[in-house]
Amino acid sequence: MILVQPIAFAGDAADADKVKQLYTESISYMQSGAYDRALDCLNKAIAIDSSKVALYGQRGTIYLNQQRFEEAIKDFTKAIELAPNHAQTYGLRAVAYGNIGETIDAMRDLTKAIDLEPDNPVYYYRRGVTFEMLKGEDYALEDYTKAISLKNDDSSYYYRRCMIYMHKLKHDLAMKDINAALELNGDNMKLLSTRAFLYTQTREADKAIADYERVVAANPQDYSAMDNLGVLYSDKGDFKRAGEYFDRSLTINDHHPEVYNGKGYIEFLRGNQESAIELYNKALKCNKEYSDAYYNLAQSYETMKDNQKVLEAYKLFLQYAAYNDFERVAQAQQRVEALGN
Repeated sequence: MILVQPIAFAGDAADADKVKQLYTESISYMQSGAYDRALDCLNKAIAIDSSKVALYGQRGTIYLNQQRFEEAIKDFTKAIELAPNHAQTYGLRAVAYGNIGETIDAMRDLTKAIDLEPDNPVYYYRRGVTFEMLKGEDYALEDYTKAISLKNDDSSYYYRRCMIYMHKLKHDLAMKDINAALELNGDNMKLLSTRAFLYTQTREADKAIADYERVVAANPQDYSAMDNLGVLYSDKGDFKRAGEYFDRSLTINDHHPEVYNGKGYIEFLRGNQESAIELYNKALKCNKEYSDAYYNLAQSYETMKDNQKVLEAYKLFLQYAAYNDFERVAQAQQRVEALGN
């Protein structure tokens, strides 16, 4: 991220030449990653002439790259005082504000940048991300759509809009966006994993399996994809393949709940409830708030007709369940009510 703004070197000729030389050197140092040397040049230039907006903009950008966000904000603010109509400076200050959690200030700066450069898609995209942070999904959706209308060849724009559509359960629109993103960036495994997950939501298991297997082939260390393959093969009744993927996942990371939960589910389907319960409890040792394991525990205890433990497991499931897990939450609430009477 390199901010290079036009700079006029007026005033005393010797001073102007020196400031120009230091500014030019700072750009070279910055481009090579020698940030400390670039800062030294800019500090010297500002000591000679503190009226040049580009000096503060350039120094602020270096601070931003060094994650010195408060200092970056001070320099961008000074640059804005000197030249209040540079959209790029507002955009960069918004990035700095966002990194220290000042989302409202970031939003104001991005809105100002859009006012100054209404055809720049980057500002709409960044403001969309900021809206999401503020739980303003509908506004974010509008900004991502505007960004796409201005620049339709950036996969990240489609991906962010896809995620909102997924959250809104608009699976057809989400699929359209994730496919557009993959057309632009087909080697991106994050995008492919997202489409695989979306296929699980649309109950297209074979397509989900194909995508997850591509992910695993590209990254043999992706244990999350292996976990998902284990679940998908379990649902198809192919316990051998499911077990192979769960076991591969465990060799990479033996301390994540999904794989124990998945192996427990296999035992549940095989009718081995005691083994299933043992594995679900292993999952809960990894994460005591893992709602899936509590739900599955309740299912196993239902099979064993242990109503007291069914009630306990469902109550814990309801305590930790995701807000949009509507179907299982409704079922658990009905059973808790029935068993509590």
